[in-house]
Amino acid sequence: MKIKNSNHKVAIFCGSMFGSNKEYKNIAVKVTQYLARKKYDIVYGGGENGLMGVVANTALKNKAHVTGIIPNFLESREAIHRQIDDLHITKTMEQRKKKFLSISDSFIALPGGGGTIEEIGLVLSALQLGVIKNKKFIIFNHKNYWSDLIKQYQKTIAQGFAYKSFSSYLKVCKNLSELKKIY
Repeated sequence: MKIKNSNHKVAIFCGSMFGSNKEYKNIAVKVTQYLARKKYDIVYGGGENGLMGVVANTALKNKAHVTGIIPNFLESREAIHRQIDDLHITKTMEQRKKKFLSISDSFIALPGGGGTIEEIGLVLSALQLGVIKNKKFIIFNHKNYWSDLIKQYQKTIAQGFAYKSFSSYLKVCKNLSELKKIY
């Protein structure tokens, strides 16, 4: 089912670093350009660094509305992007997570580190438990970046730690063409 845009907010989870492969930056640009040109609003982690900064700057350059959500204690570790349209500074990570779940209509995970892995788990758990409903979640598995994590989630089903329906919460795209079938 293709998602229709009408002030639809897409949360993009990704690294606050660039990663070791230049293709990660390129895919962040391509995905964000595509969504921005289709008039989707972008929600992201609020920073200027790494792929997060690439997502925000690409969205702004393409006239998308950009919302950042960042806890105030991260300001000492990462530069907060002050040029975006809406900035939500939370007191805690817990508040940040709740804000992501409440204001986002769908979610995409691009390459990232521990924070992105945590966000993947957050969304999948919230979908499974019914905390959020009718929201799509896509793992953008560029060059099999997320394959091991996807296999682990499949293993939880195979080993009886999740219902078979759990797999319906997770869509996997390997390239922009596959993503375009959803958005």
